[in-house]
Amino acid sequence: MNAAIIGATGLIGHYLLLNLLADTQYQTVLAIGRRAPELAAETAGIEKLIFVETQLQQLTELSLPVSIDHAFCCLGTTIKQAGSQENFIKVDHTAVIDFAKLAIEYQSQTGVKLFVVTALDANEKSTVFYNRVKGQVQKELSLLPLSKLYIFQPSLLLGERASQRTLEDIGQKFFAIASGIFIGPLAKYKPITGKLVADNMLAVAVQDKELVTDADLDNDSKLDNVIVRIIDNKQMHRLVN
Repeated sequence: MNAAIIGATGLIGHYLLLNLLADTQYQTVLAIGRRAPELAAETAGIEKLIFVETQLQQLTELSLPVSIDHAFCCLGTTIKQAGSQENFIKVDHTAVIDFAKLAIEYQSQTGVKLFVVTALDANEKSTVFYNRVKGQVQKELSLLPLSKLYIFQPSLLLGERASQRTLEDIGQKFFAIASGIFIGPLAKYKPITGKLVADNMLAVAVQDKELVTDADLDNDSKLDNVIVRIIDNKQMHRLVN
């Protein structure tokens, strides 16, 4: 199989790229983005990595050297980083959709599966801008001719980022200490490491590992069906041990 990943320099994407390279089921791994991932020369499977340089606004014009079986989208920014809601939409909405369309254009003979990270409480009807944009992306992706769409909805992400997010860093430290309070109804809000999200994405992709029921899912559950599968934060904490 061949894989393509976008957002490979981010918190989740970094760990996911390492997972993809190390997994023997992937012959080629395309890392698409503005800058090449920084990997040690001895990284397992690094010889099958191909970096495809592009600006996000050029995704629709991109040519890929191989067909794609699995496409992984780990794009994500903040309004502070983006500078405006308009720029946020360009990354977290437009580029995500463009990447999905690119993967469809270069899909293998058996089609392409898309694995995308959105957010807990993503809902196209939300009054919260961030959650609404994430929900709109989920809805639009569900209408594309993908062989299957997997949506991962993490809560607050724990882990070291290449870019500094001061308030988020403070929140990480607090919630890491107070993680024991996230039980019962609060379990779905339990912070999760970027590595655990990445491990879940690989497990679902190569092991076809899924929970049997989504009875406790209450985020945009209308999307969850045969073609579209939602893996929420609570599920990710128990899907991969």
